[in-house]
Amino acid sequence: MTSAAARRVVHVWERRGVTARVLWSLLWPWSLVYRLLMGLRNLLYRVRVLRGRKLPLPVVSVGSLTVGGAGKTPTALWLARALGRRGLETTILTRGYGGAGTPGLAPLIDPEDARRWLDENPGRLLLYGDEPAMMSALYGQSVGVGTDRHRVGLELSREPGGMNLFVLDDGFQHRRLHRDLDVVLLDREGFLLPAGPFREPVRALRRADVVLVTGAHEHWRRWLERRFDRSRVFFGNRAPRAVLVRTDQGHQELTLGALAGTPVLAVAAIADPAPFYAMLRECEATIVETMEYPDHHAYSEKDWRDINRRPVEKIITTEKDYVKLARFPFSTGRLLALRMEMTVDRPEELLDCVVAAVRHGASSE
Repeated sequence: MTSAAARRVVHVWERRGVTARVLWSLLWPWSLVYRLLMGLRNLLYRVRVLRGRKLPLPVVSVGSLTVGGAGKTPTALWLARALGRRGLETTILTRGYGGAGTPGLAPLIDPEDARRWLDENPGRLLLYGDEPAMMSALYGQSVGVGTDRHRVGLELSREPGGMNLFVLDDGFQHRRLHRDLDVVLLDREGFLLPAGPFREPVRALRRADVVLVTGAHEHWRRWLERRFDRSRVFFGNRAPRAVLVRTDQGHQELTLGALAGTPVLAVAAIADPAPFYAMLRECEATIVETMEYPDHHAYSEKDWRDINRRPVEKIITTEKDYVKLARFPFSTGRLLALRMEMTVDRPEELLDCVVAAVRHGASSE
């Protein structure tokens, strides 16, 4: 879906204008059908007709109730890195998008290989998909990729080494895999698909162990304080952290001050680039032009030529676009990426919840 199409969908969900309200009224009955189907599926899991399969290692799921950018991948990264600082070796399990479909492709991206492939063999790296490539090459994270995450997890569990747990990226609806803790993100209001962004009704939060609110903070604060123990509710934001630049010496970080007053061409292949542009403006970058592509777009030589011929000194993109564009011969220092991170209130309390669940899961094996 293109960014323009995604915006039109959001307009319908938010009923902006007469046409959008008419279209929404046509979609709303189908949301009732979707609710029934999701209710039946969850009932089958609740009465154990369907069951999640366990892995030999504990699994912590990071998921959301909604489609789109609630911040699942940044949260999975934040969690994996924070657990690493506590001495827990973590592998992120992800389905990937457009990757891991090549026969014989190893299910694990090793960070050292990923960093080397980013410069020497980007085609191999991108076989795994843009988000897994980004997590491993730019953040040094071990990532297991495959549509059957149970099979991938089993295979990786047999590998020698000191791995302690898996973090399941976008896993709340992936109930075929048993998890020891569910971290569920909330970021917006709305209705069930297709009349809104929700993949499950809000009552599905009963399955959540921890709730992390990443958007519409005041709405969810009021709603959650009547229904959840405060110790299980956290609030977070995605915020810019640094600027990544490709130079002759490799991929280096600059401070956000490097963007202040800088004219830039903003390039994005994500579902909703508006927050990306907003963050650039917060960093005082001057957006001269934007170029948008469909989410998870695979950039071609033609795309590179179109981007590169723009008469702007700096080109800035997202991290997952950066790993796809870095293979093209931009002039030294011209291609930048905005590095973002998830910030969480009471982070140590959240980590304590996760570590307790991991230890319980490990002791029950």
